[in-house]
Amino acid sequence: MWLSDESHKNVKKDVVKLEEEISNFFEDLMYDRGGSPLLGRIFALCVLTTLKEPLLQKDLVDKFQVNPSTISRNLKELENWRLIDRRREPGSREWKYQVEPTSFLELLVNEFEVNAGTLRERENGLERIREHWGKTLSQESKETKEGKRTLQILDFLIEWMSIVESELDIFIQTLHRRFLEMEKGNERFSDIF
Repeated sequence: MWLSDESHKNVKKDVVKLEEEISNFFEDLMYDRGGSPLLGRIFALCVLTTLKEPLLQKDLVDKFQVNPSTISRNLKELENWRLIDRRREPGSREWKYQVEPTSFLELLVNEFEVNAGTLRERENGLERIREHWGKTLSQESKETKEGKRTLQILDFLIEWMSIVESELDIFIQTLHRRFLEMEKGNERFSDIF
């Protein structure tokens, strides 16, 4: 498709803005996992570029204008999380870093699993409250309008937490199944990468 110089500049600006939004997404995701914002930016750049061409450490140093040891430490963390691979060409002294096509999808699935675990903890907390107050709340308090209403609300919350947790488990199983299908060569997945 032919574009005028002005249109080409606008398209480039739009793509840069989109890449910034994706970078912000991965920054937040990595921060939630205990990583730094730089870790998220490095991973985002890897996702956006290394599926076609691996990055060198010096590329990242140049891009982010930080100390090489800072980049090295962040790359090592991404390797430890198995989100990127490090390879060296025969005869080369430089490592090339590349995202495996499914690693960031796996990261997203893991986020749902973490959230499911948090929901289970919250539900268990509500159940402990119900158990404790079911034993210690006086019969007289249980029979008042306020007592009945409060216990009903607690039971309602426990029931809904259980429903959400169950639905999330089904969703996670579906994601795992779809993820395996994608790894086996689903055309749509291989077309993207």
